[in-house]
Amino acid sequence: MEKAVDYLVGHPVLFVIAVIIAIMILFSFLRRIMQLFLVIAAILVLYAAYLQLTGGATHEAFQHIGLWFKNIFHLVTTLFGHFFDFLKSPKK
Repeated sequence: MEKAVDYLVGHPVLFVIAVIIAIMILFSFLRRIMQLFLVIAAILVLYAAYLQLTGGATHEAFQHIGLWFKNIFHLVTTLFGHFFDFLKSPKK
């Protein structure tokens, strides 16, 4: 890995090309994640409409969904925190 970094730093044109490709990959990933969030939001709106039409408890259902998303978000942030702590740890 160090050889690859040294090679890219030694050749600025290749380094710029690698940075541009990395940025393109990152934006492509973020765009797909945003599309996933939009699909989830659309499904939630349809579910709320279904509950409203059938007379279900919309408020209680969305409280449970909100709590579930909060727990998932907490789990993901904890995992990323451990991952970044692992990356920061000194190598022996």
